[in-house]
Amino acid sequence: MQTRKLYLLGGNTSQEEANSHFAKAAGGENAHIALLIVYREGYEAFLPRYTSHWIAQGVHKKNISVIVPNERGELATEDATDIVSNATGIFIGGGHSKTYYSLYAKEPFKQLLREKYAACTPLAGNSAGALLIPETVLLSPHDTDNQQAWSGPGLGILQNQLISVHFSQWHDEPNLISGLHHHNIPFGYGIDEDACLYLENENPTAVFGNEQVKRIEKGTL
Repeated sequence: MQTRKLYLLGGNTSQEEANSHFAKAAGGENAHIALLIVYREGYEAFLPRYTSHWIAQGVHKKNISVIVPNERGELATEDATDIVSNATGIFIGGGHSKTYYSLYAKEPFKQLLREKYAACTPLAGNSAGALLIPETVLLSPHDTDNQQAWSGPGLGILQNQLISVHFSQWHDEPNLISGLHHHNIPFGYGIDEDACLYLENENPTAVFGNEQVKRIEKGTL
């Protein structure tokens, strides 16, 4: 029986343990990884932060396909969905969370990502990418242009829980607790920058990295 594998990284995209585990799960030297990011000037220089540990696990550089919009925010959607459809591992990167949301938490990607994950393609998200995974996306005031908390419908891969990233670094526990009460959601996970929450079949299975993941209940004061 195949296992659905989900990796939620809290901010440091180059975590060795999490990325090595993800690359092996995606197929190692037989992997075809789709990396979904947003445009920023000079983004090419940042790509090794995502890819170096994958390549160390035998993933061929030619089999890592980067999906990125142009500087006007335009994405070649048909080409991108073809890449995702054929991927054996999918990694949603980090950056401006609202931009990630506008690109990848909407159709056609929303249904495609759900289908790929349901078919046991390993799925990973770092920071913004991790925030898209639940049914409800909760953005910290540290993560919005107007410094106000924001929420909206997410990919729906995780139900009845919220995710917070950069958790200790942003002192984001009050925001997570507020979100739990506002949306009447029973619990959430606060993931530090150098931590990764690893789930199998939506059940927390391990924490990778040098920092912590904290489970917060709605009743927490």
